[in-house]
Amino acid sequence: MKSIHKSKKSRIKGVLLVSASLFLVNPVSRIWAQEATEASLVNQLMIKLQERDQVITDLQRRVQQLEQRVGAGQQSSESATAAKSAAVPPSKATTDQPAGTEQQSSQSALAAQPPAAPSTQATSDQPVRQTQADEAATKIPPATVAQSKKGPGGFEVDEEAAERALERTLVQTGALLLPFGQAEIQPFVNYARLENEQPILLRDPAGNIAAATNIQSRQNNIEAGVFFRLGLPFETQAELSIPTRVINQSTVVANQETENTTHMLGDIRVGLAKTLLRETGWLPDIIGRVTWDTDTSKQIRNNTSAEGLPTSFNDLIFSVTALKRQDPLAFTSTVSYRTSFKKDHVEPGDVYSLALGATLAASPQTSLSLGLQQNFIDHTKLFGNSIPGSDAISSIFTLGASSILAGRLFFSTIAGIGLTKSAPDYFVSVAVPLRFDVPFNQMFRSN
Repeated sequence: MKSIHKSKKSRIKGVLLVSASLFLVNPVSRIWAQEATEASLVNQLMIKLQERDQVITDLQRRVQQLEQRVGAGQQSSESATAAKSAAVPPSKATTDQPAGTEQQSSQSALAAQPPAAPSTQATSDQPVRQTQADEAATKIPPATVAQSKKGPGGFEVDEEAAERALERTLVQTGALLLPFGQAEIQPFVNYARLENEQPILLRDPAGNIAAATNIQSRQNNIEAGVFFRLGLPFETQAELSIPTRVINQSTVVANQETENTTHMLGDIRVGLAKTLLRETGWLPDIIGRVTWDTDTSKQIRNNTSAEGLPTSFNDLIFSVTALKRQDPLAFTSTVSYRTSFKKDHVEPGDVYSLALGATLAASPQTSLSLGLQQNFIDHTKLFGNSIPGSDAISSIFTLGASSILAGRLFFSTIAGIGLTKSAPDYFVSVAVPLRFDVPFNQMFRSN
């Protein structure tokens, strides 16, 4: 009995020892298993975070490339910085989490697990976002893309942007040149009204002064013709103007009026323009121009004529035009110098001119402009001696409007009011330029 009783006790002791050992081993195994699971979750989380960061970096690169294409480099850097700042804090907080103590058990692992989901979602959304970005890029107007290539304030004319009224107006004013292979034929009509009144002395047949009176001169000056522009290589442009003139002039002296009308060929002009500087930063576009004004007209030069009306002298005109773009505004300024060659012992005075203007793109089809022209005319010389009182200052305030009629047909009008006695009372100019491609452009490129 005692042996049986001892065997039972030994069995009970064995069971108790096994139970105690299982009870002690089980928590340790649970802790080991929990730590292994946590380490596995952390590793998976780190992998997912790396994938997410890679996707974000790739998206940032694509956004920068897209914004560079549409000319928003500044916005690209801001959006990239914002995306990077939004992505870094969660990554950093999650990355620093495994460095904590081992007392953060399954709760910390489960709390860190959800951020891994955005990586999968970002990966799946990547093709959709890229497709939307590509579609947005294809919808950007070509004019905007062309402008972005020149940077802020810059402009580069392409085939479609050249159709806008603002660019066409700037070509009319000489602030832009035609691209190589394009030409314009521009019929124009100018009308200027001039009225002058000067005191004179009347003498009798014996040569004695009989009376003092005023002489009134009224002149209607009409000029019509054709102006040609041709875009040449190396950012140059050839210009040719062939005008005709009709001058109706009446003179009133001592209540006696004489009137005559003259028809004539105007002064033919030949010019060459060249782009000297492209707009970069605060520097504007600069165009230099040389024009030869021939003496094909038989009318005597009138220094008070405006808008470059023809003269009877051979003249050389040198000018520099600056253009600064701040779309939809464009500011222009032109400085010119005109010198005339002596003819029949008469040498007209040199003319120094300054023209300031601003053009507003009211819409893609219409533009408005205003400006101020100032001409400083030197003394006229006769037999090498200056004629007193022959110098003058002519100032004109101008307003203009331009619009696209259809396709490449354009309409432009400008009116001016004289601000000084030497200037015309007013003038009106109308032009209808038509743009077309020149065949030799394709021949030149093929060669």
